Amino acid sequence: MYLRARQVLKKLLMHPKVVNLFWKHLPNGVYVFTYHRIGDKYATNYDRAVFSCTTEALEQQIIAIKRNFKIISSEQLRKIADTNKRIRDRYAVITFDDGYLDNYNDAFPILKKHNIPGIFYLPTDFIDSEIVPWWDEIAYLLRNSCNENYQLPEQTLTYFLDEQNIDAIIREIIFKAKLIKNITIIEVLEDIRTKFPKALNKLNKLNKKEKMLFMNWEQAREMADNGMEIGSHTMSHQILSQLCEQEQEQEIERSKYIIEENIGRKVLSIAYPVGLYNCYTENICSISQKKGYIIGFNKEAGKNKTIENPYDINRLSVDTDDLNLMKFYSCF
Repeated sequence: MYLRARQVLKKLLMHPKVVNLFWKHLPNGVYVFTYHRIGDKYATNYDRAVFSCTTEALEQQIIAIKRNFKIISSEQLRKIADTNKRIRDRYAVITFDDGYLDNYNDAFPILKKHNIPGIFYLPTDFIDSEIVPWWDEIAYLLRNSCNENYQLPEQTLTYFLDEQNIDAIIREIIFKAKLIKNITIIEVLEDIRTKFPKALNKLNKLNKKEKMLFMNWEQAREMADNGMEIGSHTMSHQILSQLCEQEQEQEIERSKYIIEENIGRKVLSIAYPVGLYNCYTENICSISQKKGYIIGFNKEAGKNKTIENPYDINRLSVDTDDLNLMKFYSCF
């Protein structure tokens, strides 16, 4: 009965007229919208869950955000945080994680067209490289090993890689892999490589164009020269909480230096890779402060009605083409 009532209530709340009413009267605070890849997710054999929306949907969403919020930079956000008071207006920050080439080709022109600043978080090892990141490689290897079985290291559950449900299975395996405490995500990747050598061989035979997933430094500089902010997403995009403190410091400090050297501008903010509470720590926030960042973002869903710690700010991940659904999740 309770579940049925919740389903009915959600259906009522999701009606466009209701959503738009709540959207127009959202409480004051800082709403940080997070995007990843932009485009047609079905055109890739890599990780489709990384796609936030199509190019057309992004433009619709950006227009809606611009109409309903004051869009600010990380410097402006830090000034708001420093007041240490309840936020008196409705602000938005537009962020993009991972530095994929489609961020330059598709997202950047839309932001520029509508005169909206965005922050693009780059993992420096990937920029201007043929590296296939761990999540994309895991997805590729599993997608090309359908009808096989897979079991994560030190786990009991066995996954049948059913071709009809492979996207959902890949999402589940990657999600579970992020949560394993005593095994790093890179060790999980090595395990998958070992168990699926045919898929690995197929990946290794891809041509350069098929492996060039990320923007280059010239493109990043162009974006910075046209009103966009470039931030750090560390060097290797490994989960920081799985690394020792020395490795954490290197990832945080070195990535900042590399970006500054390549774009000729100061790096002000960092977004912690994956960004869930188990993927970063209070000490990582402290390291970010010590290394010269003014703002740090996690990826825990939430609105920021106040900002107690400027190095631990919540974000709202966008993963839908549906404008009404995007507004709904921002409201509720």
